[in-house]
Amino acid sequence: MSSGQHVNVAMLTAGGLAPCLSSSVAALTQHWVSALRSGKISGLTLRMYKDGYKGLLQGDSFVVPQDVWDDVAPLHDLGGSPIGNSRVKLTNIADCVKRGLCKEG
Repeated sequence: MSSGQHVNVAMLTAGGLAPCLSSSVAALTQHWVSALRSGKISGLTLRMYKDGYKGLLQGDSFVVPQDVWDDVAPLHDLGGSPIGNSRVKLTNIADCVKRGLCKEG
């Protein structure tokens, strides 16, 4: 990574809920914000996909506003996922189509 580089970071949580998911989202956010502020990168976009692979497949995401980047520390004390989670088996196309997560073909 170079100091002139804008970095796009996308996060999603998938699989079963675990106590560390919220803390992982916070830690990754803090890492990239620190890289920006220390000059290791020149720009940063943090995108969160809602409800795991479901959000990825359906394009359901949001960009985290810069004014909340410093407010993620409390996530270290929470379980679950602040951006939602879903169990989607991407290799089971028929199930993804049946659930409306993607179209046939």
